[in-house]
Amino acid sequence: MTTHREGFESPAAVPDPGPGPASVDQATVWVPRRALPGSEAAERTVTIPRFARATRPGTDGDRARPAAGKAPEKLHGATAWLDGVRGLAAMFVVLHHCWLIVFPGFPRNNGPWYVGWLLYGHLAVVVFIVLSGYSLALAPAGNGHRLKGGWRTFARRRAWRILPPYWTALVISVPVAIWVTHSVSGTGAGIRAFFVHFSMLQIMVDTERPNGTFWSIAVEVWIYVLFPLLLLLRRRLGPVAMAVVTVLVVCGLKVALSHTPMFATRYGQLSPQMLACFALGVLAADSSRAPWIAGRRVPLLGLAGLLVAACVAGFAVIGSEDIVNNYFWVDVLVGVVTAVAFRGLAAAPTSRLRGVLAARPLTTLGMFAFSIYLIHVLILETLWFHLVQDLASGMAALAIIMALTIPTVLVVSYGFFKLFEAPFLRARSWADVRGLRSRAGGGQPVPPRVA
Repeated sequence: MTTHREGFESPAAVPDPGPGPASVDQATVWVPRRALPGSEAAERTVTIPRFARATRPGTDGDRARPAAGKAPEKLHGATAWLDGVRGLAAMFVVLHHCWLIVFPGFPRNNGPWYVGWLLYGHLAVVVFIVLSGYSLALAPAGNGHRLKGGWRTFARRRAWRILPPYWTALVISVPVAIWVTHSVSGTGAGIRAFFVHFSMLQIMVDTERPNGTFWSIAVEVWIYVLFPLLLLLRRRLGPVAMAVVTVLVVCGLKVALSHTPMFATRYGQLSPQMLACFALGVLAADSSRAPWIAGRRVPLLGLAGLLVAACVAGFAVIGSEDIVNNYFWVDVLVGVVTAVAFRGLAAAPTSRLRGVLAARPLTTLGMFAFSIYLIHVLILETLWFHLVQDLASGMAALAIIMALTIPTVLVVSYGFFKLFEAPFLRARSWADVRGLRSRAGGGQPVPPRVA
């Protein structure tokens, strides 16, 4: 993969294997590998009651009745739209990497202006992190904002959910990176990279990357460690104060450390702004009601739409290079907008947007979005370097690589999901996994289990 330089205020991935040091506020990273959907990509959320609009401030409202001609929501229906968001975000990352491999020069847009929006694939990470906070906060909300079974049970279940497919993808990525795409310089470097990534140290230890999208897995791991602290702040201070304190601490440390280059660089590699975005997701999940101001219900979806439009206009005026160089602050801003949109969707069960996101194609895509994230770069690079690169350039190359990559990624990722991800969604131990496979092979139905 061609090595590019990407100047991030918060170098969330790892330093570039190529020459050249990173400055205090700029980290050199391997761009085509840098983006991801978060580790919650195929997470199943608990079912929560679906509320209609509140009839007056301070009331929960009546349970929403199905619209005329529509069937009542099925299992997970109240949160099915989350899977739709996952699916769209995962595919945006795929499109971003297709664009990035055809038009090098990031963070400049070296392609036609009308595909310049594909430059911002990193922001899909923010959406996934906010979604992760939202999803994981739903279950504790029904338990006094405490983790059921304590932190150890939570950590074990998170590891069981994430590590098997992640480690499998890592085992596949290393030989592909060494001998197929040549994105790792040799066997020795590949072995070192394997153990660094196996230990989730890729955001702290400089190493070559067999699969650059793995950076966000390590980021989310340290966020999980702090999740109980966020819940404690939620219980002691309330949801708004919890989010505000988290954002202020994260941003305050960024400003304070900006004068100490060594600490600022290390702090940036942890992508601390993602913790703030996660906290905003927890805040958004605190209620399925829209807030009221001066006796009026706040139109959150409309507000989110205006904020998105303002961001798009601002990005166009400021320019991609300045936006990317200030991704730390941009991520926090996009996290706020995403949290507002999520709270608005939760409070509007009959909205058309929520209905579209909860449609079967998108929820199915969201079901295996984590697998798409884990392996799509391997497929893309293999197709590009060994087929498309010599066939065309420019928009023709982009059209060809998208036409080949998208269906291939969907088919291969779904197979990966069925083999290495789905069993760990239904089972709680290796004995359960063997039992599930045995019963499935014997034709007996296997009851689903929520991860």
